[in-house]
Amino acid sequence: MRVIALAVVLGLIPSLGLAQADQDRLSCNASNDAPEAAVISACTRLIEAGTPGHDERAGFFHDRGNAHWRSGDYKAAVADESEAIAINPAFADAYMRRGAANFDDGNVDQSIADSTKAIEIDPQNFRAYTNRGIARAKKGDRRGAIADESRAIEINPRWIAAYLARQDNRNHIGDRAGASSDLASALGIEPDGGFDGYRYRAVAFRRKKDYGHAIADIDHWISMNPGSAAAYESRADARLRQDDFAHAIADASKALELNPKRSYPLSIRGSAYLHTRDLDAAIADFDASIAADARIGYVYGLRGRAYALKDDQDRAIADFTKQIELDPDNEQAYRARSAAYEKKQDAAAASADFEKAWAIEGARSRAPGAMPPDVAKVFETKRRKPPQNNP
Repeated sequence: MRVIALAVVLGLIPSLGLAQADQDRLSCNASNDAPEAAVISACTRLIEAGTPGHDERAGFFHDRGNAHWRSGDYKAAVADESEAIAINPAFADAYMRRGAANFDDGNVDQSIADSTKAIEIDPQNFRAYTNRGIARAKKGDRRGAIADESRAIEINPRWIAAYLARQDNRNHIGDRAGASSDLASALGIEPDGGFDGYRYRAVAFRRKKDYGHAIADIDHWISMNPGSAAAYESRADARLRQDDFAHAIADASKALELNPKRSYPLSIRGSAYLHTRDLDAAIADFDASIAADARIGYVYGLRGRAYALKDDQDRAIADFTKQIELDPDNEQAYRARSAAYEKKQDAAAASADFEKAWAIEGARSRAPGAMPPDVAKVFETKRRKPPQNNP
């Protein structure tokens, strides 16, 4: 009897293995609202099992790379998409996702090259057009970016991300009417999904400063994927803008609990601590954010403000200087450093930074569409005096 029972159990093992593999296929190829950790685990099991089909194996690497990208692990995403491309060089979506990951990892030129390759393979790949447009804007090619976003919208008129990207670029070239139209279009689209839908419409509401509706959309996103660190991070950002510091801290902490590798929740939580004057906690979060990603200029600026409030002007000046190094056209950084120099009674340095800030602001006001000449002239007459030493 035991022999028969054992034979039955052994006979079930292959079918159980097949059932697991089938479940892993469903989990690996799940929607963008599936928990990233579950997707990564399922895809990894399939990859390690040595699936014989080349195209299917490429798909497993692509799906895992996509989950890595959603979770903010951009280097892992690039590595997986590169594996997918090595297996299947005609895999348009692998180039598309590698382009997005390269952009987020700071490799803008490679991002443009990847997106262009994706478009060559699949001219209907609206995500690749959107990604390339965002990268072109980063390089200063605003009109090229608008052309790419417009093409993405032609292919998929319900793709909210393209309207938001085009709105930003139209604002930069002074097309206020076009930008306003794009924002209205983004707000008017009923989202399809959390990550690809409610996430983007929440950004649109946030740009309109309608934080209540932004939070409602993010709540929908969280209901679809309660394990999404990005969703809690986004809600923390909206709550910070609402001056709801306690809930911003709670949401940022939840995002970090779900994914400790993300750096943005640290800067959000640090900003909330800064507003509530818990300066040591703010500095600790900014330190951790910079350790995770040292390329983000505004985080140095936030830490500099915290040091300035602690009256540690030397450290504040060092942070504002780093912010300026990373973002040379940020007039607020020059103004903040000017104020720190003024506190140190260094009138020459304070005045130089003030003048630089004013020059940047003036150049921006003279940009096409930024401000009518008559309005700019009124602003010029209201210029305040540069800082001076007390007599």
